[in-house]
Amino acid sequence: MSDLPNDTFGAAPGSDPFASAKASALKAAEELRAAAAAKAEEFRSVAENQAQHFKEAAGEKAAEFKDYAGKAWDGARTQAKDFTTEAEKFAREKPLQALLTAFGVGFVLGAIFKR
Repeated sequence: MSDLPNDTFGAAPGSDPFASAKASALKAAEELRAAAAAKAEEFRSVAENQAQHFKEAAGEKAAEFKDYAGKAWDGARTQAKDFTTEAEKFAREKPLQALLTAFGVGFVLGAIFKR
C-alpha cells in the first residue's frame, strides 16, 4: 500500500471516513421526514376545516331550499284549491257555458295529442 496516513477527510485512523457523512445524511433525512409529516398534518387540518365549512354551507342552502320548496308547494296547493272553487262556482252559475267550454278544451287537446 502507500505510506500515506489514513487521514482521509479528517477521519481518525481506523474509522470509516463516511460514517460522519452517513450520520449527517440520516439526521437530515429524519428532519425532512418530520417536516413532511408536519406539513401533511397541516394540510389535513386545513382540508378538514374546509370540508366542515362546505358541509355547513351546504346544510344552510339545503334548509333554505327546503323552506322555499315548502312555501312554493303551499302556494301551488292554495292556487289549485282556489281554481277548483272558481271552476265549481262557474259551473253552478253557468252550466251550459261551462259544458261548452269543457267540450271545446277537450276537442282542442284531443286534436293536439292526436298528431
